[in-house]
Amino acid sequence: MICARCNKLIEPGEKAETITNPGATAAGADIEIHADPCDPARQQTTPDGRWP
Repeated sequence: MICARCNKLIEPGEKAETITNPGATAAGADIEIHADPCDPARQQTTPDGRWP
């Protein structure tokens, strides 16, 4: 499984937490995250400065 918080692999045997994410128009989804706190994945919301 992939951690929904940090986007890294949850190894077999590693502690994980399952969270139910209810959907407004569908059945929803169960997502897994590391049981130990992990750093959230970096999200780029603007260009990286290579524009002229």
